[in-house]
Amino acid sequence: MSGSRACRIGFGLTLAVIVMGSLMPEGTVDINLTNYDKIVHLAAWFGLALLAALGWSRWRGLALVGLPLIGLGVEVAQQSVGRDFEWADALANAAGVGLAVALSAVVTRWLAR
Repeated sequence: MSGSRACRIGFGLTLAVIVMGSLMPEGTVDINLTNYDKIVHLAAWFGLALLAALGWSRWRGLALVGLPLIGLGVEVAQQSVGRDFEWADALANAAGVGLAVALSAVVTRWLAR
């Protein structure tokens, strides 16, 4: 299996985990990450975007725009399960995506040498 194929599969699995975890009603899982909430958002979306950018390197720009929009949509959808929409969470998601896309550009250029 090629590296890009593994990243694409990992992307799909990671996206599913992030969306399912984000849309679980509050208190479903007994894990208290309140003090680390923004770091968790940044890390999750960083990992997701890195997998996308490495899996589809020619579509890196789409990941930079599309994934923050998906993150925003997930934040909006959380209201349907009794959770709160937070702009800070959406911004942490977008920051993770931006960092990952930038890192992937550096890594792919480095690997091409």
